[in-house]
Amino acid sequence: MEKNRAAARLALVTLATGALVPLTGATAAQATPGCLDETVPSLLQDGCDDSTPPDTTAVPSVTPNAAGLLAVSSLSLTLAASVTDGDAGPFGLECRLAGPTQAHDWRACASPVALSGLVDGPYVFEARAVDLGDRDRNPDTPLGLGTVVDTPDHDPTPATVRWTQDTKAPFVYVTSTTYDEVTPTQPVVTSAAVPLRLNSSEPGSTVECLDNGLPVACSPGRFALEGARAGRHVFTARAIDAAGNASTWSEAVEFFVPRNLTRQRGWTTVSDDGYVQGDAVTASRRGARLVLPRARVGELRLLAPTGPAYGKVRVRVGKRAWHVVDLSGRRSSSTQHVVIDRYSGMRTGRIVIESLGARPVVLDAVVARPNRFPAPTRREAP
Repeated sequence: MEKNRAAARLALVTLATGALVPLTGATAAQATPGCLDETVPSLLQDGCDDSTPPDTTAVPSVTPNAAGLLAVSSLSLTLAASVTDGDAGPFGLECRLAGPTQAHDWRACASPVALSGLVDGPYVFEARAVDLGDRDRNPDTPLGLGTVVDTPDHDPTPATVRWTQDTKAPFVYVTSTTYDEVTPTQPVVTSAAVPLRLNSSEPGSTVECLDNGLPVACSPGRFALEGARAGRHVFTARAIDAAGNASTWSEAVEFFVPRNLTRQRGWTTVSDDGYVQGDAVTASRRGARLVLPRARVGELRLLAPTGPAYGKVRVRVGKRAWHVVDLSGRRSSSTQHVVIDRYSGMRTGRIVIESLGARPVVLDAVVARPNRFPAPTRREAP
């Protein structure tokens, strides 16, 4: 049977070429294993197939983060081809890009491949090395009677880089939840922690916060700033999305933490969770004084409980006039008594508080601050 097939093949070749070919009983040769190149076949014999394709690597100039996100619209990819069988090539590269823009099917490319002006969205870049010396060669006989399979001459497992581009920064919103009827834009906070709300326009964003310019730990949603020191505070925040885009710093939120009053001669300490820092001072004799350090004062408030049995105190700054504060009245665990309003001008000196009779008084804390008004909000012309 094999002799008949060979004879038929020789007869076809003789007809095609008009040459005289000696009849032999030779059979079609199989491909030699381990070929480094595609060997061109003869009319009667198959060539040799290089069945080891090249490998490919693709290294992006910017690496996607753990979530597969990139915050840039331009990047380059360095490509390389390699072989494991000593094939000398020549080798080429082909690339394919899938995405919202600049998408294309396989086409010749060169390293590095530069991508720029991409719009946000998901992308897949693929690169494959090609054995250019073998691609256009077929190791089978031209008569179609061969047995050698022509394997692909390109990398069957392309190097792949996937990412989702996100270049848009989020927005951040900081809201103070403290209400102050007297100074709503600069509220006095009497709670143990300052309640705030931090929100971002992109779910999953983290936040960074500054209190008086210093970093403080914070978290999205309802947030309470713990351990705020007495005095004026300016709080700002920014949001950082999953791609690493940071918002601008928020509009400043201002608040004021009262100065806690501590025991001095003639006064004793009383404790209660409702007081600032958990304590207050009390006196029940005339002339008991509290003297606070020198300060510039444009607004002065006294935080103290009121009740029918309480007496009066007087307060002054430096050598200025005394202001009498009556603590009697309806029972309240804490009341903010405005001693000097913020429109009365500045004064400088020690703050002195003195009890005026034998009726008991309880004093919790003091708000003493300059009459600093926030800058007006700039409005764009219609």
